[in-house]
Amino acid sequence: MAAARILAVDDEPDFELLITQRFRKQIREGEFSFAFAGNGEEALARLDADPTFDLVLLDINMPVMDGLTMLAKLRERESRVRSIIVSAYGDMANLRTAMNRGAFDFVTKPVDFGDLETTMRKTLADVARLRELEQQRAAAERARHNLSRYFSPNIVEMLAAQDEPLGTVRRETVAVLFADIVGFTRMAETMAPEAVMSLLRLFHERMTAQIFACGGTLEKYIGDGIVAVFGVPTPGADDAAKALVCADLMLTALDGWNSERAVKGEPALAIGIGLNYGPAVLGDVGSEHSMAFTVIGDTVNTASRLQQLTRTLKTPLVVGGPLIAALQTESSGRADTLLSQLHDGGEQTLRGRSGSIRIWTRRS
Repeated sequence: MAAARILAVDDEPDFELLITQRFRKQIREGEFSFAFAGNGEEALARLDADPTFDLVLLDINMPVMDGLTMLAKLRERESRVRSIIVSAYGDMANLRTAMNRGAFDFVTKPVDFGDLETTMRKTLADVARLRELEQQRAAAERARHNLSRYFSPNIVEMLAAQDEPLGTVRRETVAVLFADIVGFTRMAETMAPEAVMSLLRLFHERMTAQIFACGGTLEKYIGDGIVAVFGVPTPGADDAAKALVCADLMLTALDGWNSERAVKGEPALAIGIGLNYGPAVLGDVGSEHSMAFTVIGDTVNTASRLQQLTRTLKTPLVVGGPLIAALQTESSGRADTLLSQLHDGGEQTLRGRSGSIRIWTRRS
């Protein structure tokens, strides 16, 4: 454990000698480490040069800058260092002024070094507690940042605050979105691995931003593919609308990205998006060593097949009839406009699925 770093500020010539003699055992054992200053101005300079001090022992009556003025300066700087007043001026007025300016405690002269050590240890324990809280807060912020890379901002706080924020395995009605890059496998064969990874990062970054903007949850990446769900952890009446708006935003984001790529002489990219709506099973899968949240069921499988159908139909978007039906039951603003732009593609039989499904497409 590192030694507690203490800055002793006093203009008395024998103060440094008294401190080093009285605490020689603690210094020798690496428990305390002392530095010294003769006035408040000198002490502030030491703190500016080295802000890692844990504690300041501070006299009141000193030349150049007294202890009460130094306390005021520390407060102005929002310094986190703790201060103990060690002074012969132990009257109530000085005590109140010192405490009002941020002093943690007060020890009067002549110094009872046993009392001083007790006060120092109490103060250092408070410093350690505050630093632990700061570390916990920093860890929580890192956790929230990491969560925000996978989940929409509206559920990050819920994920960070609860033990089972997504609940137990259950059936919900959700909107599912599958998206991937057209011809990515063939494209990747001619690219360096580093270039492939860079392309994927840029693609995922742009598309995931649209998912989160629409309140969706990123379920997983599958190579260049993206799976998103709308209605997790809490289903809403506008989940189908959010999914359709998200698909439109993703295609708009792709247009912007292709403009950037054209300036660099890079070829344009195309994507295919499949949307579906209906019941699915939600929950965590895996083992105690590695867990992942997933959504499974025919609704999900159908969304994947609809995304694959974009290749055959040469369209960037295929929407399943259940999602269209959900949109038609309510007014959904922007989604209503997008709905009017879709073309009825009739009944389609999907690979690996019995029965047909009615689809709507968006022309490229």
